[in-house]
Amino acid sequence: MSHAPAGRLPLQGEWDIAPGLPAQAAPPANAPWRRIPGPMPVAAALAEAGEWTLDGPARDFDRECWWYRCRFEAPAGRPLDAAVLGFDGLATLARAWLNGEPLLASRSMFRPHQLDVGRRLRPGSNELWLRFDPLSEALGARRTRPRWRTPMVAQQQLRWFRTTLLGRTPGWSPPAAVVGPWRPVWLDCGDTGAPADLHHQAQVVGDAGELAVQVSWPVGADVHAVRVRLDHGGTLHEQALQPVDALHAWRGTLRVEQPLRWWPHTHGEPRRHAAWLVYTSGGREHTLPLGPVGFRAVQADTSAGGFGLVVNGVPVFARGVCWTPLDTLRLQAPAEGLRPVLQRLRDAGLNLVRVPGTMAYESEAFLALCDELGLMVWHDLMFASMDYPGEDPDFLDDVDAELEAQLGLWARHASVVVVCGNSEVAQQAAMWGAAREHWQPPLFHVHIASAVAAALPGCVWWPSSAHGGAFPFEPRHGTTSYYGVGAYRRPLDDARHSGLRFAAECLAFAQVPTDAALARLRGLNDGLPLRATHPLWKARACRDLGAGWDFDDVRDHYVQRLFGEDPAVLRQTDPQRHLVLGRAAAAEATAGAFDRWRAAGSACRGALVWFLRDLWAGPGWGLLDDEGLPKAAFHALARVCQPLHWAALDDGLNGITLHAVNEQDRAVPGQLRAVLLREGEWPVAEGQLGLVLAPRSSRALALTDALPGFFDASWAYRFGPRPADTLVLRWAGEDGPAVERVLFLGERLVQADIGLEARAWAVDDDTVVLSVRTRAAARGVHLEAEGWLAEDEYFDLAPGAERRLRCTRWPGQPARTWRASVQAINAVRPAAAPLSPSAA
Repeated sequence: MSHAPAGRLPLQGEWDIAPGLPAQAAPPANAPWRRIPGPMPVAAALAEAGEWTLDGPARDFDRECWWYRCRFEAPAGRPLDAAVLGFDGLATLARAWLNGEPLLASRSMFRPHQLDVGRRLRPGSNELWLRFDPLSEALGARRTRPRWRTPMVAQQQLRWFRTTLLGRTPGWSPPAAVVGPWRPVWLDCGDTGAPADLHHQAQVVGDAGELAVQVSWPVGADVHAVRVRLDHGGTLHEQALQPVDALHAWRGTLRVEQPLRWWPHTHGEPRRHAAWLVYTSGGREHTLPLGPVGFRAVQADTSAGGFGLVVNGVPVFARGVCWTPLDTLRLQAPAEGLRPVLQRLRDAGLNLVRVPGTMAYESEAFLALCDELGLMVWHDLMFASMDYPGEDPDFLDDVDAELEAQLGLWARHASVVVVCGNSEVAQQAAMWGAAREHWQPPLFHVHIASAVAAALPGCVWWPSSAHGGAFPFEPRHGTTSYYGVGAYRRPLDDARHSGLRFAAECLAFAQVPTDAALARLRGLNDGLPLRATHPLWKARACRDLGAGWDFDDVRDHYVQRLFGEDPAVLRQTDPQRHLVLGRAAAAEATAGAFDRWRAAGSACRGALVWFLRDLWAGPGWGLLDDEGLPKAAFHALARVCQPLHWAALDDGLNGITLHAVNEQDRAVPGQLRAVLLREGEWPVAEGQLGLVLAPRSSRALALTDALPGFFDASWAYRFGPRPADTLVLRWAGEDGPAVERVLFLGERLVQADIGLEARAWAVDDDTVVLSVRTRAAARGVHLEAEGWLAEDEYFDLAPGAERRLRCTRWPGQPARTWRASVQAINAVRPAAAPLSPSAA
């Protein structure tokens, strides 16, 4: 995919949609056309018209045939003989006609089409028809059997079609398969003065930055003096491009010594530089922006069988999420919708977003925002788990067209650091009994690998999300899908003892919905609270097909393990506390895993949580709910992913070890204070230590180093009762915010009167500031206020400390009166939070 030419415009006109039959070569005369705002998938169009919703009866769009009609006017005063009609994405079995003449047949939603329609386009009125045929009929055709089966999908023959698995994985995605135009439809009537094709790529070679540009014009274009210009720190650099053949193509490379580099935001500034293509045509000079470009070097460190990213020569601990489309029905979101979500990830200290092969390719707007915000992107090709027919020529033809489009797009963006061949293909082949020689299909290890190496020399290529070791999902080698803590119900210390090197995905708890999502679900249950045993709840709890458990069971396992409370009893006797402890368990397990992975001496170089956002309201894997509101585990992740990080880990007979991480490029001096408490309130040992945290470093020190002498804080030696049940760490740097961590040392959750206090005052009609204090250490502090959202939830609070939180109304909801209380999971009762006239 190249830059969009200047003459390319969205196809404007009257768009309609109607059901039909696959054999028809034209829409039926009596078709019940519905007007829609523009091209969009069928499910989105019906939802837009109010005829169907995700919360209504399930509907199999793969069994239906749909027609689209667009009546449009050809641009007046423009030559039509060179007109091109473009389809950037048609899902999935599509045919097109223009003014009654056949135009296109397509079987890949990821293959863009650019069609010469100069002879078919009429001056004045035109009519475009699109027909989308049922995928289910094509799936029923006889084909060779796969060499392994994957339990994620019900229909194994999806492997023959280049389409998304979203809507076709009944264990975790809504039943709303994407059918129809899912990316823009456009018309370009040509402009001989504008480039027909333009590619550029910036990379670092040695100590220099190089911007390679290739551009071509239509035959007959009067073009000369072509050059590329770049603004580097206020100094303009320019390089002439050279003609390479008789087809009006020009090529050249601009070189900048010691460029200011693009960094992930956790390690520096994501610097970018304005660049332009400059050329003379028609007797005047033209300047075409190339967009901001970033210079960065990235390599994969695979020493000792591991995997880690090295950016600009600096090892980077990659932490982040697996991305999910913000709009389940359209799969695409505008830049104004993407920005707040990506900004939230940046503010949380995350630095890598993976787009998994189970989803859909993300847009240029997404990549441009990641460039700007300093978020690295790991982008899978859209293959997942199945045995793809890489030897089939028609299938390969679609794959090659898909690659050409995606690689050209990714080449323009500094944020794209990893291109991955697929999601879990090798893992599924190994797990489900395929012979070892099938674990590395040539489609990914030869065919696609060579294409990526040629097109993206500045990116890391990785053949599969789980890759390396004696078997592809071995945690201590390469990359893996790590669910030791999670689906496999291992203790938290498995995060460390497994020797995990890099989790391309991990954890995946059935996160309890936010209060706002629970309120919406209540509306589907006749206004009654939705319990975790309700059929609607269980229908939306993620599961592997055929498994005798779901991810609700996984979350409940950690409620028992972390808090010593029986979730089965809680579901019956105290369903609200069951939800509260479910949120707290997911939050504490997430934070505990990342504390171990970021510890000094850890072999782990990165971990990405599966996944970012729920696809519909319910107990999904999302760290955000389906409308983008953060859940408890997201807040916990944000607290342990900042560039300056402290943690305390129980090392048994070695006592408690403190771990400090400083990812900044400067040293950070400060004071560390450690206090051990009994009953979360009474100091029994304390000390202070002056330290300088070196730049880009991690270090470990024994808690004893900060105390006057030995203290059995971890109760490893068992001489008498446990001497302390709470550890409070406070780091005060000479500049920057303080870091405070509270570690609860007991093996069971004990509820007590902890002296929790709260008060609040209004800033405006939509904002309240909440102040929380506690006499004894508070665990899992959270707001209970229908209609209001706190900026942080399920945090721990040290004795005597105050925390002020900004609280806002639920977005898109009617105004509600502030009726609030604050609760902690170790408190016997909540604290009322009445509104005060002011902060005084």
